[in-house]
Amino acid sequence: MGYELGERLRELCRRVGGARAAVIFERTGIEVAAWGDTDAETAAAEVAELWQQASDAETLARAGGVTGLDLRAAGATWVTVPLGREYVLAVLAGAEIPPGKARFYAAEWARLHGEEFA
Repeated sequence: MGYELGERLRELCRRVGGARAAVIFERTGIEVAAWGDTDAETAAAEVAELWQQASDAETLARAGGVTGLDLRAAGATWVTVPLGREYVLAVLAGAEIPPGKARFYAAEWARLHGEEFA
């Protein structure tokens, strides 16, 4: 699954319009697959921690589940969406890519491939 999954992530980045990277990780922070220009292991660990904090806050609010989390910086945005119950898909979009576009394609990818991670 590794090489094929990496190629599917590459295709997702292409569809987004040149996203710099995509990473799938367990909600615990363990990287499952990655493609692109980033330290995927570190990104997975850091983004997973923020995802967990958002999930904890959501649980306290009983709002129905985290459906995404965007982490914006000056030159890029990590757009994240759930992938099944235990995994998260994160796409690193450069400043030239609207976060909404990256979020749309990431969510579409998660819907198409989510059963593999159920």
